[in-house]
Amino acid sequence: MTFAWPESDSPLIRSCSLSLPSGRTAAILGPNGSGKTTLLEIILGWRRPGSGQVLIGNADVSGMSAVERGRSMALVPQDERIPFAYSALEYVMLGRAPHLPPLAAPGIRDRAIGLESLERVGVASLAGRPVMKLSGGELRLVLIARALAQEPRILLLDEPANHLDPANRERVLNMLRSLRDEGITLVLSSHEPDVVSRLSDTLVMMRKGGTPESGSVDRMMRPDKLRDVYGVGAKIAEIEGRRVILWGS
Repeated sequence: MTFAWPESDSPLIRSCSLSLPSGRTAAILGPNGSGKTTLLEIILGWRRPGSGQVLIGNADVSGMSAVERGRSMALVPQDERIPFAYSALEYVMLGRAPHLPPLAAPGIRDRAIGLESLERVGVASLAGRPVMKLSGGELRLVLIARALAQEPRILLLDEPANHLDPANRERVLNMLRSLRDEGITLVLSSHEPDVVSRLSDTLVMMRKGGTPESGSVDRMMRPDKLRDVYGVGAKIAEIEGRRVILWGS
């Protein structure tokens, strides 16, 4: 798969190929501007590649309706501008839209799923609070809850640990591991090696205008590859079984 912006003379993403079985996790690493978020949007069917295709099973995403895509996949974006004064629960129930008839209001079951999603990420107590009054970390958890309310088979997360304090970061990582064990496929972008190492089966390294390289975390998470992708030296240390990267070394 290849993708280029209309005004560009060269591809942003060149010859990207990735296959991911159900219930597995792929992490996307790369510098700013390398196309990580764009790749997630291509998987979602929001953008079309210049060549190649995205398949869910044998179905081409480009041929799926918005409702079909919404029932199959959900995205947790890095940030989102929310123009209306929703409560946290009202906002989470927007994730039920692909499961409702046109113009139908959420029902009792939809509300229960919304509350369960808030409970799962640990913020059920915020159900009635206006979204605009949430902190950055609280909003992050509500965004994850909205995606869970879609009941997707594939969950895409753009920097899932952004804005989270250590306790909520651990809560989210444990929840994502649980989702993976339930058979949900996870695709996430991250700059955090600890997140990648603890969650991922496959690591995709992206370079600006280059061909992404993918492989197991053990094969890809090496100082030479990190230096090649980010353009800065790195050393990798292990502390209590976790990888720690010392940048600039």
